[in-house]
Amino acid sequence: MTSDGQQPVGRSFGPVARTAGCLLMAVTVFVLLAGVLVTWFFFSWHHTAQSRDHDSQAALAASADRLRSRLADADADGTLTDREITEALEHRSPRSLARDEGRTVVVVQVAGYDQARCYSYTALPTGTVTSEPLTTCPSQSPRAPGSVNPPVKGRQ
Repeated sequence: MTSDGQQPVGRSFGPVARTAGCLLMAVTVFVLLAGVLVTWFFFSWHHTAQSRDHDSQAALAASADRLRSRLADADADGTLTDREITEALEHRSPRSLARDEGRTVVVVQVAGYDQARCYSYTALPTGTVTSEPLTTCPSQSPRAPGSVNPPVKGRQ
């Protein structure tokens, strides 16, 4: 205190300055925590989306491989008939079916989890069936039972 009973001007703002400093520190900590939480949320969301996509692709590949295996079992004798194809596809229609002397090519849309993709399955007279994913699905051709698409001229 001074001799005239007044307080110095600088000291009267001490509690206000401390309160403002504490408030500024609290706001800074809150903003930093909010930034960390938002960053963590988006990182987790991105990681979950990648994981879901990976699981979906794995399920699609597993479905395609199961179908290839069923077609290979049906083609064990070296001849893949319409009836065997229908049973292997579990009574779904193929997108296309083409035959020539050396092979039968069946194009099927395969679904797994939340994705779908067309695969070309080639059955050879040796009883082996290979599969290949296609970049696009051909439009489904209407066909009468027992009819086939034109012979295959090359690799699809």
